[in-house]
Amino acid sequence: MDASGFRDAVARVHSAGRERGHYFLRASDERFVGRSLTINERALLSFGSCSYLGLEFDPRLIRAGAEAFERFGSQTSYSRGYLSNPLYERLELDLLPRIFGVDEVLVAPSTSVAHHIVLPALITEKTAVVTDHQVHRSVDDALTLQCARSGAKKHVVRHGRLDEAAELIERLSRTHEEVWFCCDGVYSMYGDYLPSSFLRSLLDLAPNVRLYVDDAHGMSWAGRHGRGHFLSRFALDERVVMVTSFAKAFASGGSAVVAKDRKVIDNARLVGGPYAFSGPLRPGDLGVAIASAELHLSDELPALQRTLAARVALANECCRELEIPTVIENEAPIRFIALGRAEAVYSVADALADDGFHVNVSGFPAVPANLGGLRIAINANHTEAQVRALFERIAAHLPAVLDRVGVTRDEVRSQFEQVLPPFLRAESARRVTERTRSLAEDTKVTFDVRTHQSIANVDASRWNSVFDRSGYIDTASLAAAERAFGPDAIRPENRWKFFYTTVSDGQGLAAAAPFSLSLLKDDAFMSEEVSDALELARRDDPLLFTAPALVMGTLASEGEHLYLRPGPERSAALVALVEEATRIAREQALSTVVLRDLRADAEVERVLIGQGFVPAPLLPAFELSLPEGAIESFVASASSKSKRQFLRDRLRNQERFDVRCFDAEHAPDEPTLARMHAMYLSVAARNRRINLFPLPIELLREHARTRGWTLLALYDRARPGHLAAWGALRCVDRDVRALYCGVDYQGFEHDDVSPYRQLLFSVVAQALSVGATKVSLGMGAEQEKRRLGAIEAPTFAFVRAEDEFRARQLQEFVETIAAKHTRKPSDVSGAQARP
Repeated sequence: MDASGFRDAVARVHSAGRERGHYFLRASDERFVGRSLTINERALLSFGSCSYLGLEFDPRLIRAGAEAFERFGSQTSYSRGYLSNPLYERLELDLLPRIFGVDEVLVAPSTSVAHHIVLPALITEKTAVVTDHQVHRSVDDALTLQCARSGAKKHVVRHGRLDEAAELIERLSRTHEEVWFCCDGVYSMYGDYLPSSFLRSLLDLAPNVRLYVDDAHGMSWAGRHGRGHFLSRFALDERVVMVTSFAKAFASGGSAVVAKDRKVIDNARLVGGPYAFSGPLRPGDLGVAIASAELHLSDELPALQRTLAARVALANECCRELEIPTVIENEAPIRFIALGRAEAVYSVADALADDGFHVNVSGFPAVPANLGGLRIAINANHTEAQVRALFERIAAHLPAVLDRVGVTRDEVRSQFEQVLPPFLRAESARRVTERTRSLAEDTKVTFDVRTHQSIANVDASRWNSVFDRSGYIDTASLAAAERAFGPDAIRPENRWKFFYTTVSDGQGLAAAAPFSLSLLKDDAFMSEEVSDALELARRDDPLLFTAPALVMGTLASEGEHLYLRPGPERSAALVALVEEATRIAREQALSTVVLRDLRADAEVERVLIGQGFVPAPLLPAFELSLPEGAIESFVASASSKSKRQFLRDRLRNQERFDVRCFDAEHAPDEPTLARMHAMYLSVAARNRRINLFPLPIELLREHARTRGWTLLALYDRARPGHLAAWGALRCVDRDVRALYCGVDYQGFEHDDVSPYRQLLFSVVAQALSVGATKVSLGMGAEQEKRRLGAIEAPTFAFVRAEDEFRARQLQEFVETIAAKHTRKPSDVSGAQARP
């Protein structure tokens, strides 16, 4: 989705989490004591802090901070390019070098700033970068900016397929001066880390291969003098640069850039802009960092590390004994409880809060929407009893929550199977399988859920009673689509599968929807610039950034595709429908489910976000209410003088056209159909704002012979027999719906007559002639439809994608386009003129 759509999706998901009481919380304590917090007037024991050793309460660190503030003031407001506080020298040239075993360390205000300081010293146009797609966002943002500025190429490798990185790195090492592989020391969500043997094998590929590691979550709790988990198992050499954080277990503020090669540190100071111009650490932070570094160099740290290790071992033991599904088990103090859907995550967190525990919920965009869970942070100042009590309560709540939310054992297992690299996956997959297998069976049967794969097998009267007027998904229209998009279609994008799902109870039909399996372009609703660039690339690879998806409705329909019976069972029926869609997707080996063309509905949005779907705004749909009477009455009813004049002009221009209606009784001949389809293809090629695969002529032929459909054609009287525009309409009772069209602008270039504008006007006139009171004009061409008086209705898609890596790849493509546009605006080719 576009940046604005992604922003809105994140806002909606986070809003749902905030309403449930799990995001953007505020403690109300006057003083923190240990891990106790008061949240929403409840005293909770928190397992959310990343201060893994609990050092923030050490009185020596607190006194050191206060003393530094007293000595040097509340701030040192010089950029470091001009002047540094004296405390920096003690840290950078003495204490931290002793911790990390180097000559000098560069201290930065945060890890995010540190990446922006050091990467310009490492990456040029002669460099290639290979990055794990789960590398921390702060690394990725800095990499994206530096690659865009320098012209370096960034290659992103799926975390679950890091075994493929070696071949890519080896190939790039032959054509580039240096190749950097970027990863985390300990990954912040799942708590996994890459084996040292794997990282060493990458360096062994070629002498110009380098490692860039963000070990923010590994600092202090592991390694000699707390130098971090990464350096506890991987020797620092001239080909490795590490950035770590002081804001977690180190218990101060700031970060450090660590490199054996002192030239890296010196170069970063000289060319890393934020070093020179960003604000420095405050004196108190420097004082705390010095005190923490002294503690790290003392004999006290190993005992703290051993205490935390014992608590982590206890957590692992509890998860094994209590059969709690975690993504991976290791010595890191992060435990990710694998639950899948957001509703399951929120429900367990709610129950734990009732028990007196605070945990962090993890969901989109930190993890894919359907790979949510509880992120448990084990700290040294948790007692054994507290750790055991937390996991016992998780185990107690888990079966009932999965039963209520509808998350099955198989779903939990299968969703998390691919999140880890192959060399970490086997043991973890076995563990998750074993634990989830023993969960109680879901014996609650509320609905009768059935799915048919042909509309011929569906009760037509029952189906049409809820869908006849809600879209192009009545039984006759769906039968036409089945004939047009069959398994024998020549082109792969026209080979669809159909699924018709009904959810019933004792009161009758509670929910229903049609689904289709078809190839979907990843940029279907992205900007024209992105789609233009992709279509250029698709000349060589027609299926680039396309994938099969299970879509509610079909790609040959618009409008409301979901029926939900009003009443108290509405949410439960929707969950049952979504579960069936998920089952179909898994059965068909699909990673994406799209529920599309939904109108704003707070209840539906809450349920779908809870089921792991991410909302994405679509183009608005346009609807026009009609007065009774002929077209002249419609013109006269315009709400303003300017609109009335516009409509009068359209009425006058109608004299130039002969309007003809083709339908099941008066079907067009094959040459006319071929002409219509060619005109449609011309429009579709220009309409990149809704970038779908073009519909085949077979669908047009089927609509021409299906009762209820009309092909409205405008012939130019100035050129007898010349078809200027046409539109496919479905007419039911007092509703008329326009789906797709074709327009030939040739001959109208120097005229005030627009054939598309006249086509819209003719649709309205046709609707009035059959007594319709509403016209649905669909998406796109917003200005033209507003001028007719149509009102826009916001529409949304809800997407659940188990493979977020595809979205990341498309993001990289978009960033490349943006970088080219920034460097040479005239070079963004592929844009076509719009009518």
